[in-house]
Amino acid sequence: MKNRITKFLNSLTISRKITAIYAGVFSAMLIIISVVFLCNMWYYYRSVSMSEIDALADKIENYITEGNDVSMGSIKELNDNPYIEVALRQKNRPDMLFGTMPKPFDIPEMDKTRKREGGFYRNDIGEEPYMYTHRDVSYNGVDYEIMIFRKYNHEQKVINLFMLIFMIANIAAIAVAIVIGKYISGKILNPIKQITDTAESISLYDLSQRIEVPDTDDEMRTLVVTFNDMIERLQISFNKENQFISDASHELKTPIAIIQGYINMVDRWGKDDKDILDEAICSIKSETQHMSNLIQQLLYLARDTQGKNAVNKEMISLTEIADEVKKEAEVAKEDITIALENTEGVDIYADSALIKQLMWIFIDNSIKYSGENKCEITISVGREEGSPYFAVKDKGIGIPKNAVDKIFDRFYRNDESRSKEIQGNGLGLSIAKAIADKHNAKINVESEEGKGSTFKVVFENI
Repeated sequence: MKNRITKFLNSLTISRKITAIYAGVFSAMLIIISVVFLCNMWYYYRSVSMSEIDALADKIENYITEGNDVSMGSIKELNDNPYIEVALRQKNRPDMLFGTMPKPFDIPEMDKTRKREGGFYRNDIGEEPYMYTHRDVSYNGVDYEIMIFRKYNHEQKVINLFMLIFMIANIAAIAVAIVIGKYISGKILNPIKQITDTAESISLYDLSQRIEVPDTDDEMRTLVVTFNDMIERLQISFNKENQFISDASHELKTPIAIIQGYINMVDRWGKDDKDILDEAICSIKSETQHMSNLIQQLLYLARDTQGKNAVNKEMISLTEIADEVKKEAEVAKEDITIALENTEGVDIYADSALIKQLMWIFIDNSIKYSGENKCEITISVGREEGSPYFAVKDKGIGIPKNAVDKIFDRFYRNDESRSKEIQGNGLGLSIAKAIADKHNAKINVESEEGKGSTFKVVFENI
């Protein structure tokens, strides 16, 4: 049974569940209020009836014990309540009966099993509901039996009428609650429907769809804002991927065109011309190396996006790596000056080869963008507020302020006219950011056009 109920509830839509819950709670509250009201009404009538019966019984008992004459007329005079009837008789003379109970009638035996609190009974007499009580009074050697009967058919009719009214009102209220519940659930779930419709209308080539943000300050607004932000991020990512593919195609297209041009030139005129042949071989080797470097960088970024680049971390000396890079750069590059500053012993938990590659990327950039100035580079190693760092500072052409936030994008190169004269494809800093991210490090950039740039990599506090 429980599994069937669970299966049925799971088969309902959220809208119907909200409607059912709203209508159910509302109906339960109405029923509880109705029951409480009817119970209070019944207890009120019961209390009033018991008070009236007690009051008349006390009145008759006092009348007898004061020595007054007991007769049918005197009993009628004592009873001024139209809903109450009295029966009075002497115990030794059951035939001597006084009171207002119409004849013929059967005075019920006081069944002790039906006795209620305070000596009150309930029973049907002549097909009419009564509440009654019984008292024994003795005066001047005579034992009297007093019985007070109160009809409560009027109260019963009132209660039945209220029960009918409440039943009709509850049925109508439940119907209204269902309608209101459907309306409320529709309003609540409208953003979800919009999200569904928008998600169905979104395609790979159209990410411009957005959901109108509701004016309410609730969870639905948060959901819509989050969904719109997600689509915005997807659109930005998709645009970057498109730009990436376009730039990669452009970068590969140029060396391929150069290689094809030299091959055609050799095929036509250079087979027997040593100078043309040597020039073609030199250019083809250069462009082939450029393509190889580009493909390796693209493969690294692709593997990094998929999380497939292995990272072998161990405790290494950041100072020793900086010293190695300095020596290698001075041997490999001419006309450059590299200085080491703040070279205190700093150890970090990292991949030695990747940190060395990271440092080399900044050195290469400093060399390529040194401009007409002599290439002077400073490598500093130390700690900043307890966190290890290294920085590469140059005196090159610098980076415009509006380009600092873009230099880590793939294939981004600030000055297109100058980029033709400077080797590179705009992937170095993208790889640098990927390496830094793998080591929970942050790259800070400070640059001023014409005065140089500083790239500082700050690692977690180790």
